[in-house]
Amino acid sequence: MTAPTEASARRRALDKKRAALVVLVPAALLLGLTTRPWASGASGDVLSQAVTEVSGSAAAPGVVGLLAVCVVALLGLMTGGRVIRAVAAAVMVLASLGALVMTVLVAVRPVATVADAVARELARTTAPAATGATTVWAWLAVVAAALLAAGSVLTALSSRSWAGLSSRYERGEKPASGPRGEVRTAWDELSEGRDPTLDKHSDDT
Repeated sequence: MTAPTEASARRRALDKKRAALVVLVPAALLLGLTTRPWASGASGDVLSQAVTEVSGSAAAPGVVGLLAVCVVALLGLMTGGRVIRAVAAAVMVLASLGALVMTVLVAVRPVATVADAVARELARTTAPAATGATTVWAWLAVVAAALLAAGSVLTALSSRSWAGLSSRYERGEKPASGPRGEVRTAWDELSEGRDPTLDKHSDDT
């Protein structure tokens, strides 16, 4: 029962190209949405009664940094060995979940988002009374963050079956070793008066 289960899991796993797409596309989309207003409203403060629009980068400044972490972790996941892939997968999943939580908090708390923005504008330590509403851009950001989190989890699971970047450059046969375990090369054979190509042909025959 174990072999068919492993085979079916490998078929469902993403290759590196698809994994890059399911992470980079929602990450790029979310990064673009941080430039759009996620909340708008007005403050009851006499110094700031105009309508205030709060962009995603101002409402959740940590999202941009977490997106950068996801991209760097994805690079380590694509090129690293088994241990590096395990660490990079955990970092990428945690960063994507953090971005999702920050985005959702802004979307469900527009009044607090506007009040905090006004407080920063007035250099006040306490947020004034305000009104606020979530924009459609914020909900689109929530969708993009959810897709990023799902893609990160799927990529982390798929990375267990990946080979490291250096594996394609490794030879199938290891070079012969000497009596003390040192690795012998073709140059060593030639310096001792033997032709390594002749030894190879004799082994093939």
